[in-house]
Amino acid sequence: MERYFKALNSYAMDLWYEQSNDYNRFDKRYEKHKDKSLVDMDKKLRFALKKYGNDSEINIIEPIMDEVRGFANKTLNMSSSAVEKIFVHDHIKHSEAFIKRAREIEPSLNREGIFQALRNVWVMHSMQMYFGLDVELTDAVFAYSMLYPLTDNLIDDPNISTSDKSEFNLKFSQKIMTGDVAPRNERESKIYHMIDLIEGDWPRNKYQKVYESLMGILLGQDDSLHQQDMKSLFDKDLLSITFYKGGTSVLADAYLVKGRLNETEEKFAYVYGVILQLADDLQDIKSDLKDNHFTMMNIQGTLGHLDIIFNKYMNLIDYFMDNIYAQDHSGQVALKELTYESIQLLIFEALMKSKSYISPKLYKKVCQGSHFSSSTYKKVEKSFNKHLQVILSTL
Repeated sequence: MERYFKALNSYAMDLWYEQSNDYNRFDKRYEKHKDKSLVDMDKKLRFALKKYGNDSEINIIEPIMDEVRGFANKTLNMSSSAVEKIFVHDHIKHSEAFIKRAREIEPSLNREGIFQALRNVWVMHSMQMYFGLDVELTDAVFAYSMLYPLTDNLIDDPNISTSDKSEFNLKFSQKIMTGDVAPRNERESKIYHMIDLIEGDWPRNKYQKVYESLMGILLGQDDSLHQQDMKSLFDKDLLSITFYKGGTSVLADAYLVKGRLNETEEKFAYVYGVILQLADDLQDIKSDLKDNHFTMMNIQGTLGHLDIIFNKYMNLIDYFMDNIYAQDHSGQVALKELTYESIQLLIFEALMKSKSYISPKLYKKVCQGSHFSSSTYKKVEKSFNKHLQVILSTL
C-alpha cells in the first residue's frame, strides 16, 4: 500500500522539480469597479442576515444565490454557462440535508465544526461533477466529511490522555482496514459508524482501494508529526511529507465518490490535493511558526523571500490546469473555471497575511493579478467569511 502512495508522491514531486523558478504569467485583472462589487456583495449578505436571519419561515439562500451568480459572472469573469452549471439550487439542498443530518448525529457540533465538514462536502460534490456523476449527498460523502470534526474533537480533547489517543488511532486504523473493531464509548461509536456508512456504499471486498486511501490519510497525518519541533532544516523531507499529506487527502475524496479510479484520475486527485495543501501552508505561515510546526513555506520564509518557491507553485498550478485537468464534458469545463478562481483567491488571501515573506516586486505582480485591491479585500474578507458561516448555519 505504501509503495502505491509513494509512486503517486514521486510523480507529484517530479512535477514540482520540473517547474521553472521564474513565473511571468500574471494577468492584469484588477479593475477599480470590482472593489465596489466586493463591498456591495458583503453589504448584501449583512442586510439579508439582519432582515431575515432570525425568521425560519423565510429562505434567504435563494436570493443570495442569485447575487452570488451575478458576482461570479460579472466580477470574477466566470462564464454564464459555468455559473449556471455550478451554482444551482440542488447543491444548496444537499448542504441543507448535510447540516440537518450532522446535527442529528452530533448535536454539540458548533458552527465552526459544521463549516469545516461542509467544506469537504463541497469538495466531494465537485469531484462528483468532475467525474460526470450525479451530485448527491451519499452516505460515503456524509460520513467522510463528518470524520473531520468527530476525530478532531477527540484528538484535541485535553481530558483524553495521550495513551488513550494513541490507542484510538491504532483501533481506528484497524476499523478502517477490517471493519471489525468494537467501540469503547459513545464517541468512538459515532466515529466507527461513519466507517460503517462508507462500507454500505463501498463494500470492502469489492472496493479495497477506498479503504487504502483512508489509511493513506492516517499515514500522512503520522508523517506530519515530524514537522513539529524540527532540530535542523535537513532532518526531514518536508517536500515529501507535505505532498503526501495533501495528495492522499483529495485522493480519498475521489475514491469515496467513485469507488474505483484509473491512473489518470488518481494523478489528477493527488496533484490537486498537493496544490490545496500548499495553499493551506501559505495561509498558515505565521500560525504554524507560532506552533513550531515547520513547513516548506515557513522554513523558506524565515531564511529569505519565498519568491522562488512561490513561482514554482504558480507554475505547478498552471501545469495542473493545462495538462492534468480534463475537459471532456461540460461539468469539467465549468469546474475548471471555478477551481482556478478559487485557488487564485486562496493565494491572494494568503499573501495578504504574509506580505513580508515575498519581495515587494512579486507582491506588486500578485496584486495586479488579483480581481481586488489588497486594502479592500482585507476589509471585507473577515466579515464576508463570518456572514457566510452564519448564513449556512441557518439552513
